[in-house]
Formats: sequence, structure tokens, C-alpha cells
Amino acid sequence: MKTQILAAIGEHGLQPAASLNAGLAANDRLKYAFSLLQMAVAHAVRPEQATATLKHERINCGIDDPDLDTVIAASHMVGKSCCVPGAARVLSRIAEDIGLMAAPVLAAKPDGFAKRIDGLLKTLPSRNDDLLDPDVVSAITQAGHGGVDSLHRLVMDLHKQLNALQAALAEETLDGAAAYNLAAGDRPFVAAFMAGVNRTAKLKFVHPGLATTATRVGPRLVIQNDIGTTDAHVIVIHVQDLAVSVTYTDVHAERLGFFQDMLKPRDVMWESQRTAVLKSGSPFFLATGRLEATDAEGCRAYLDFLGSRLVFLIDWNRARKQLRQFLRGPDRVALLGWAAENDIGHRGFLELGGARLVNQAIEAAAGSSMHFGDRLCDVLGDAETLSFLRFVFRAATEGLLAGASQALIHDRIRVALAAHFSNAEQQLLRIAADHAGLIFELASLLRDGVQAEANSSGKRAKRARQFEHDADQLVIKTREAVRRRPDFVLFLALLQSADDAADELEDAAFLLDLDMLQGEPLEVLQTLADLVAEASQEWIKALGHAAQIGLAAGRNESEDFLTAIDRVSALEHQADDAERALTASAVQHAKDFRQLHLFTTIGGKFEAAADALKHVSLMLRDHVLEDVIDG
Repeated sequence: MKTQILAAIGEHGLQPAASLNAGLAANDRLKYAFSLLQMAVAHAVRPEQATATLKHERINCGIDDPDLDTVIAASHMVGKSCCVPGAARVLSRIAEDIGLMAAPVLAAKPDGFAKRIDGLLKTLPSRNDDLLDPDVVSAITQAGHGGVDSLHRLVMDLHKQLNALQAALAEETLDGAAAYNLAAGDRPFVAAFMAGVNRTAKLKFVHPGLATTATRVGPRLVIQNDIGTTDAHVIVIHVQDLAVSVTYTDVHAERLGFFQDMLKPRDVMWESQRTAVLKSGSPFFLATGRLEATDAEGCRAYLDFLGSRLVFLIDWNRARKQLRQFLRGPDRVALLGWAAENDIGHRGFLELGGARLVNQAIEAAAGSSMHFGDRLCDVLGDAETLSFLRFVFRAATEGLLAGASQALIHDRIRVALAAHFSNAEQQLLRIAADHAGLIFELASLLRDGVQAEANSSGKRAKRARQFEHDADQLVIKTREAVRRRPDFVLFLALLQSADDAADELEDAAFLLDLDMLQGEPLEVLQTLADLVAEASQEWIKALGHAAQIGLAAGRNESEDFLTAIDRVSALEHQADDAERALTASAVQHAKDFRQLHLFTTIGGKFEAAADALKHVSLMLRDHVLEDVIDG
């Protein structure tokens, strides 16, 4: 309980208010439990009548147990008894919550309720088989009119006492904070903290939490916020002079680290993290941070910022788990950090179904791109998936805040995911274009170096080797992308064929550095090099036009694409003729066998590169005509 965690960290001055808050929250849960039992019995007796789930009531009172939503419909009669699934668990909760309501009342009036509470708690059935006597349920849940006492009547009387105690304790409500025993100078600091809380509180939507209590304990202003519903999840703030100390407790070490990361822009100094245990035996993590403000304005600004961050801790671990099937661990935390930094949060995502929201979009948009067991990041890639989920978080939050229908928000997310899947082809075309640029660099290096002196240090060959290595890396990148998206296997075949041109040109650069070529064959070799360089330029153009056709460009773009493809083929024919002419000239005019071998071998490399460019350009043409334009 929140009272236990405050006792565990030594915040005794806040315990009366925390105990009252815990009792009032328990009252809401008891109302739900009584309604659940009444409706379960009613359905079991008359199963033909329509049933309710009480789901919204369960969520609103802070009970995180979705299994309870099916209890009413599943209840049925077994002889004269009523089988209520989970009844033993519900009865145990009733006893526990009555204890929470009674604690502050008994502390104030120990003789007024103790005997009555003990007696009525003994009327709770102790059965563990979920079989209840309908008459006993009626006795528990009746309002107790006509002098007949009941647990329901007890809860009503305890609620009145709690309201009276709260009225006596809370001297004022300051921007939503229950405040008592404040000094005159405390109010601006409490108001600053509450300004931050209230600015982002809307991002929790229907989730309970963020209740705040403020009081003065000796020389310090003490502000406590319960954050969410987890027992050991609170934040206690001490303000003394211009020093602000933050004590934060959590059952999740990862969320504690996330909280500390959110405060990094304020240069908070943290003590070493430690662990502790509640009286109930539940462990928790605790950390204390301290900030020394230079003036009152800076102190208030920090309190405002601190208050505004708390909503992003609610359901944080649940959101992180919901993202497992889409992102890797570090990216999950990065996404939640981005959502907090941009005041978007993750509760809207959870409100719309969390992982189910994204899975429904995948079913509608992915087609054959995803298979059972695939993670979205393994198909789209880490960066692309992170970008999409940022859109999901933003669309969910902004849509809900604007009052958009859930159906509309779902449709927006499906359209966005479809765009990401279609972007995959554009990304592969961009990789192919980068690869084509490296082929052009190789071809240009050779075109400009055919008639240059041989480089004994091999600098030209080293440059060519680097270009070829970079081209290989792009092939590897494409192979990884196709592994995620097997439906794009064509692009791997396309880039592997184009890489044959890069390999041939790198070999030609190595051969050119072996000796200085001379004589009439040199002019024919230069012509061949010029043709290959021009073919590589046309290949770049073809890829650029193909990318635009994929974006539904007009007739002119298609015409330019086909012209570039045709030009590559024409240049390959010219290169074939030039290679034959080079061989003839070398046989007649080469000054020695060494020169003859280099001319013919280098010429063969150039012609093979031109042939590879023609082959890959025809592959791209077939894809565009059959799959893009006709498709």
C-alpha cells in the first residue's frame, strides 16, 4: 500500500493523508466488487437476460485484472449454489479493501468500529471452490435498511467517516493538491509542481493516478504524488530553501532508470540506488536525487518540469512489454523516451489496444511481407519501424485528445504502415542508385587514366579497390533487407548483377597500373573506356527514373526511363564492337606480347562491365514494366 511505502522511506508526516487516500480508493473498488457479485448471481439465476462486463467500472477503480470482465457471463447455478469464477479472489479483495478503509477510521476512533468490523468480516464465505450461496451474497451486498447490518452498510458508514477525516485534514485544495499545514511561502512551489502535473495529466486518459498531497513537516515543504496504482510507486519531494530533494521508489529498476534519464536536462545529482522491502515482504528500488536552484524562479521551474514528467511513468513497464514484438530492447526505451520528451506519452497507444492496435494494422497492410513469428523491425528495419511507431504514438494521443473515433485512428495507422511497406522498394532503389554511383566512379577513374602513366605505387588500383569494397557493402545491405523482405528478392539479384560490373572495372584498374600502354591500340581502348563510362551514367539515370515511376510519375518519366535503358543496350553493342577492334589493333600494333596481353585483357574487362550493365538494366526494365506499371 502507499502507506507502507511512505513508512518504509520514513515519510511519517504524509501517512495520514496517504492512509485516507488509500481508504477512499478502496471504497471505489468495494463498490465494484459488490456490483460484480450481485450481477453474477443475477445472471446465474436468469441466464437468458443480457449481461454486462463492468469493464469500465473495473478500469476506473484501478483494478488491473481483465479476467474479471468475463465473470458475470460465466457465472451459473450448480444445484442451489452459484458458481462465480474467481469468487474466492474477489472475496479476499473485499476483506483487504475493508481493512484499508477501516485503518484511518480506527486510528481516529478505535472503539467506534472495531467490534462491528470484526463481526461483519466473519460473515464473508471462506469457500475456495468459487461456489456461493445467493442468499449470502444478498446479505453481504444489501444496503442494510430496517436495522439489518451488512458489509455494504459498513462500507457506506466508513466512507462517511473517511470524508469527514479528509475534510478535517485538508485545509485547502491547491490546484488539485490536497494541502494542509502550509506556510505562506510554500504555496508558489506547490502551485509550480501542480502546473506541471496538470499540464500533462490529460495524457493518462482514464487511468487513475497523480493524486498529490502537500504539507509542511518542520523546516521542509513535503510534496507527495502517488503516480499510479502500483503499491511501491511514489515520489516524495522535499523543498528547503532553494534545495529540492526527490525520493523515488519503484518495483521496476528499468523504469527508475528511465525516470532519472528524463531529469538529466536538469543536472540532478543522484545518490546510489538501493533496494528495500515493505512490511508485506515486497521488494522495491529507491533513489534520491538533489538539485540546488540558484533562485526561487529556478526552483519553481524545476518543480514544474518534475511534475510534468510523472504521467510518463504510468503504465511504462506495460507499454515497454507491449512493444517487444516490434522493436529491440534499446529502441523500445528510446521510443518511450521520445514520447515523453515530445509530451505525447504512451497511454494513448495502450488505450487503443497497444500491441493489438499495431498487429491489426500489420494484418491489413503487410500482406505476404510478414510471416508468423516475424518482428516488425526484422522486416522493415530498426529505423523504419521506430519511425512508424512514433507515428502510432502521436496518432493515438492526438486523435484521442481531439475526440476522433477509434476507427479513424486505426485507419490512419493502417495507411501509414502501408506507406512504410511500399517505401521498402524505394529504399532498395536508392541503394541501387548509390551502387550505380560507385560504378560510375570506377568507370570515370579508368576513363581518365587510360592514357596516363602507369602508377608504380598502385594509387589508382587502391582507389578502385575502395570503390569496389563500398559497392560490396551495398550488396550486403541489400541482402540483409531482402532477408527481411523475401518478396523483394529481385533487387538482390539486380544488385549482384550490377556488382559484376564493379568487379570487372576494379580488375581493369589493377591491370592498368602494371605497365604504361603505348601505340595505336591505346586510342581504341580509350574509346572503349568512354563507352563504359557513358553506359554507367545511363544506368544511374535509369534507376532515378524507375524510382519516380514507383511514385506514380507521368508518361514523360516512363519515356525517359525506357530511353535510358535503350541507351545502355546500344552502348553495350558499341562496346562489343570496340573490344573486337581493340583486339585486332593490338595483334597488329602492340610492341610486345606483354602489351598485347594487357590491351586484350583490359578490353575484355571493359566489355564484360558493359555487358553486366546491359543485363541488369534489362532486369530493371522487366520489373518496372511487369510489376510497377502493369501491377
